[in-house]
Amino acid sequence: MKVVIDHGISGATRAVARQDAIIIVDTIRASTTYVNAFGKGVNRIVPCSSREDLTNRSEKYPDCVKSGERQCKKIEGYDFGSSPKEMSLSNLDGKTMLSSTTNGSRMVVASHDSPCVVMGSFCNASAVVGYLKKQNLDVTIVCSGRLGEEVIEDNLCAEFLLWGFDNLFVDFRLNPKEIYAECLESPSYLMLKSAGLEDDFDFCMAIDSHSIVPILDGDGFILV
Repeated sequence: MKVVIDHGISGATRAVARQDAIIIVDTIRASTTYVNAFGKGVNRIVPCSSREDLTNRSEKYPDCVKSGERQCKKIEGYDFGSSPKEMSLSNLDGKTMLSSTTNGSRMVVASHDSPCVVMGSFCNASAVVGYLKKQNLDVTIVCSGRLGEEVIEDNLCAEFLLWGFDNLFVDFRLNPKEIYAECLESPSYLMLKSAGLEDDFDFCMAIDSHSIVPILDGDGFILV
């Protein structure tokens, strides 16, 4: 099993061409939001490449709830933003959620033709690594970044996941407090703080808070 790290839409495209399994890492916040939504009972999450795409897909899912953000702010008229804290306080039992986010949703669309696509972050790191070790596929960990630029939290999370495949997360170069402190320096955190959403950061940094693996099935994620 070969495990590599790549970045952005181009990285996802390369991984699809190799037919690698893909871990999409959008630490702040799509990956963490999806995991927390599944933790509160959502049945399916359908990523959408744009607001227009979400509107079109809602015809197939007339009873869906709509989740989306631009620059951290909830899209007007949607039921939810892309907040893991908000998901953790919601009752989503049996719901289908359509999701349009600044970075993560578009990464999913680009990864669609991979044989296996999962959403991964610090919050489900051990579960994701454990699942993919059983799949007999090479793996690309794709960092979503922010607006086409690499970000600290995705790069660090990808490094953490890569370490986990061979080392079971033992003796990683940073301890959880140091990971937290390093990610505080990210522009993503500063944007959260400016939007009054800094509480989401703790959810994004909570290592192994869930044993949930969202896996792409057709047009949406379900639980393994």
